[in-house]
Amino acid sequence: MATTTFGKRGLTKPAVSRAIKPAAPTSTAPEDQDDSAVSRLPLLTLGLIVFLFLIFEVERRFAFDIGKNGELSLESLIALGGVSYDRVVSAHEWWRLFLGPLLHLSYGHVIGNCFALLFIGARLEGMIGRTWLAAIFAVSALSGDVGSLLGNAHSTTTVGASGAISGLIGALFVVSFQIADPVIQRKMMRTAVRFGVPALAPLIFGAAGHVDYFAHSAGAVGGGLVGMVMSGLWREDRHYPGLGREVAAATMIGLAATFVAAGFAASQFSSHAERAAQLIPSSESLGKDNPGKTAELAARYPNDPRGHFAKAIMLIKAHDWSGAESALRRTLDVALANASPQAFVDYTRTVLAAVLAEEGRRNEARQSVASICRDKDQVAANVRLVLQQAKLCD
Repeated sequence: MATTTFGKRGLTKPAVSRAIKPAAPTSTAPEDQDDSAVSRLPLLTLGLIVFLFLIFEVERRFAFDIGKNGELSLESLIALGGVSYDRVVSAHEWWRLFLGPLLHLSYGHVIGNCFALLFIGARLEGMIGRTWLAAIFAVSALSGDVGSLLGNAHSTTTVGASGAISGLIGALFVVSFQIADPVIQRKMMRTAVRFGVPALAPLIFGAAGHVDYFAHSAGAVGGGLVGMVMSGLWREDRHYPGLGREVAAATMIGLAATFVAAGFAASQFSSHAERAAQLIPSSESLGKDNPGKTAELAARYPNDPRGHFAKAIMLIKAHDWSGAESALRRTLDVALANASPQAFVDYTRTVLAAVLAEEGRRNEARQSVASICRDKDQVAANVRLVLQQAKLCD
């Protein structure tokens, strides 16, 4: 790619309209041109990094369970404000949109995000000032939430600032077209591409795994749109875009909404804690080769459907179809009573149907998964695999 000519503007005449020369200080408004050493520091970027680490320490302090790999339990993330379609849309818990982007799963998760934030934010803050940087972060975080809700399974819970950071990448790319200095422009574009490609490209190839690429892409779009608006307000006689005070006020409203959201999370925390106390902790392994331990955990934690399901799998391996059917029906009862994710419910129903088929009750098995078969392209891969192996949709 010819980066020496890409997006270059105002090189022959520095005064060409819309070609901006960035100033050194990172002030919050165009009128503030303090050239002190402190004003040159990316203080907002550094502050956001510290803020995200502090929030993660709070997460660990209040987490119900932390796995051996250092990841917080799903129930902990849900209680603290994790985002999912089932919670945000179906249960009308809209306050989660303001908390999810500030939460992280593990130290590795928050460190990786903050590493990207340091490079992107520091470069962008010097161009647009702290006020607009904060606004882009906030808008991109909410855009990432929307992308996550639309793209992921309804039961999937997501957390992390990657959507907001992807928005900063999108804004950095857009702003680079407003820079007259070719050296600075190339640096900005290289930084945007270096972080943007791994953040967005996997979605094109059907990305899977634990990374929420839907949040990445939607966040990048949100940040890019804010970057376009900002560029339209950026006059060449100013070092920073206009409407600094108005944007600051809107950002403060978003910050206030975040504190209100934290209040909602605190008010519901005790109910989540009661439910978490009834679940099998991460330190207790549902060993595949330890039927006794699995049965003991299922009895000790009767309100955790995972224990009953693990017991059913053990019985299936032993070809005890009647016992497996009973355990799976118990799994479904507990899962539905505790509003377990739909993906887990569908998988349990499908395995139960396969067991019924093994017992010679194929018509009953087909009827029990008829609705899943109608939408089999929309269900998880493990459900489709069982349906195919047991020939339940033929």
